[in-house]
Amino acid sequence: MMMKVYARTLMILLFCAAVVFSAASSAFAIGEFAIGLNAGVTYDPNNLEDEINQYNLAMETYADTNAGASASQMTIPYAPVFGFNVRYQFNFFFFRLGCHFSNPIQDVKGSVTSPGGVTNTIKIKTFQSSYPATIGILVPLNRRTHFYIGAGPTLHQVSTTISQSDPTGALQFSTYDSNLSSNKQDRYSSTFVGYHFIVGAEVPVHEKFTLSVEWIHQEGVSPAVANEGIDASDAEVTTPKRTLRVKGDFLMFGLNYYISF
Repeated sequence: MMMKVYARTLMILLFCAAVVFSAASSAFAIGEFAIGLNAGVTYDPNNLEDEINQYNLAMETYADTNAGASASQMTIPYAPVFGFNVRYQFNFFFFRLGCHFSNPIQDVKGSVTSPGGVTNTIKIKTFQSSYPATIGILVPLNRRTHFYIGAGPTLHQVSTTISQSDPTGALQFSTYDSNLSSNKQDRYSSTFVGYHFIVGAEVPVHEKFTLSVEWIHQEGVSPAVANEGIDASDAEVTTPKRTLRVKGDFLMFGLNYYISF
């Protein structure tokens, strides 16, 4: 399936390149290296929305069906993204290696309290580092002012930790939803390969400096990962297993420095 995606992407890029070459009557050659720093924002890194909603529903159901109980729900996080890249471009083509790091500034946090006053606080911490390799084409308007589009593979390193302060006290989540855990901590981490698409624009602000804005869409799913957590009695556990997903979008702004040769 992924090979079909790569093949389709390559065909699109080659077609776009042919259009650019045939349409450009005043083409100029570009043979330069550039290094860039970028920052931006993403929504719901590591695709936790469905899981957060499941925990929220269990807490809401418990509070609604037990007089005197209360719940504070978790929110879906936005997260800052920081990164850098190195790029080589020649004529209408470019090759770029980059990395970016993302995790919510604050923990995703909620709680449920029993009628007797026992509280179970649930926290989710998540982190993602990604290393995309991009091959793409440039659509020049003039010197260092251009649009660009590209695609390629991405190496992902992902970690997610879900902790509960008292999983046997106010609410055992697994009794409300068999897909949820009642462990004190569930921790998953994995390194795996996905793919990405990028669309951007760049304008010069100095002889060798440019500003860029770009949208990156990434996809990727890890193999089933063993749990590295502990249960309610502090014993190590390896279940349940789960996959980690990185499907998402990034809005990035960058400052780039060109090294001519």
